[in-house]
Amino acid sequence: MRLPERDSWPQLSLRRAPRLLRGVVRGRQYAYNPDGYDALALLSPRAAQLVDLADGRDAGSLVAELAGEREASGWLEELPLLWRNGFVRTPDVVAAHPTQPPERVFNAWLHLTNACNLACPYCYIHKSKDHMSAHVVERVLAAVQATAASGDVERIHVRYAGGEPMLRFEVMQAFHVQAVRLCSEHGVRFSAAVLTNGAVVPKGALQWLRDNNVSVSVSMDGLAELQDTMRPLVGGGSSYQRVLSGLSAYLGAGIVPYMLVTIGESNLAGVPALTEFLLARGLSFRYSLVRDLQWGQGGLDDRSGAADPQQAGRAVPTLLDGPALQQVQAVFGQCYDTIEAHVGQAGPAKRRSAFRREHRFCDLSLWQPIRQACGAGRSYVAIAESGEVSPCQAALHRTGTTPLRAQSLLVQAASQTQLPDFVRSVGNPECQRCRFKPSCAGGCPLLLHRREGHVDGRSPYCEVFRAVIPRIVRIAALELVQQTIASRLAPAAPVA
Repeated sequence: MRLPERDSWPQLSLRRAPRLLRGVVRGRQYAYNPDGYDALALLSPRAAQLVDLADGRDAGSLVAELAGEREASGWLEELPLLWRNGFVRTPDVVAAHPTQPPERVFNAWLHLTNACNLACPYCYIHKSKDHMSAHVVERVLAAVQATAASGDVERIHVRYAGGEPMLRFEVMQAFHVQAVRLCSEHGVRFSAAVLTNGAVVPKGALQWLRDNNVSVSVSMDGLAELQDTMRPLVGGGSSYQRVLSGLSAYLGAGIVPYMLVTIGESNLAGVPALTEFLLARGLSFRYSLVRDLQWGQGGLDDRSGAADPQQAGRAVPTLLDGPALQQVQAVFGQCYDTIEAHVGQAGPAKRRSAFRREHRFCDLSLWQPIRQACGAGRSYVAIAESGEVSPCQAALHRTGTTPLRAQSLLVQAASQTQLPDFVRSVGNPECQRCRFKPSCAGGCPLLLHRREGHVDGRSPYCEVFRAVIPRIVRIAALELVQQTIASRLAPAAPVA
């Protein structure tokens, strides 16, 4: 952002951003602009007062009201911070966007197998022994090569998934080596992550994952018996003990997994205890409301009536409300109280920005505004073990998928017809007025489509999002306070 000449600042009008979120943590005021890029900042008392009075009048008038002519210079020095984050607006100054354009990334979900050693009751995959054959692997590699050669991407990122992808570890290894080679021939980076239940760690996997810089995400839904109930081990036994063993192996090898917590009615009450468990081990995590908390197997599950095209649009409740909503909000309030206490205790030796950069809630995007809740139809596809392509992994085994072709995945993503009404066109008026629309974009469109037969509405989890987003922002602001304190306590660098 190029600021106007300083001499003109007093004549510039200032108006507070319409979606601005304000708060106080540890005695420090902060502001957050959902329409901005990483637009969270602590405010000095002067900056806070300027924001309070920014009603369209010129800066000179506001400063005169607050401080008088003699102190005007010090007050005006607050303006660059307010402009940069878009906290206040003026016709002559545009809020800053990233100095570097975002990396052009294409994401692909690679469904290696339908087989799994767990039998999670909420899983939308119909388990079988089917897996990705060598022939399909070659087709995927041809599409990866065409994407890299197109000049339209700088990086291709693949999520190895299933079923349990570690059951096809050798296939994963062979594919990865080839994909890296093909992409490098065109100057494109190839990166990957494994989405695993943590209960399978093949021989040699730890060394290979570390050597190839493949990240690991582990699904865990509770502690002890709750994990065993939510994610039962096929054939009996404790999946919880298997996951503990897997986590120990990863951490011992210097691999820090990212934890994925799927939350439904059955494990909601146990999430606070799981949160404490993860925080105590320094593990970052994401909460996902993949299943409808109030109506069980609805939403994304193929096997429910909600997935029946003939049932789409039927009269069903669309939002959590009443006691169910109160329970969900109370549990997440407890979880974020625990997280806030943990961040508040962070000392100089702890990792910085861990929460702000790594914590996620569903598909919310708090630090960069979005128009769509996911990249389906633009920069994302899911590829089934059979070689069929879908805009979303939750629809991989439904009718309407298309055969994978040896052409750019970008082209194939844009030409998908399985979910023709997947992209929102208008949106409902309530979403347009919502402060958090840039962070949510209406939530998962497939979930809404399955429940109501269209995507131009608000998420069934809307009220949960509205309760959670301010808590996440507050904790991120607390992290900024901790950083400020740590920087003041840090010893000065020696003078050369």
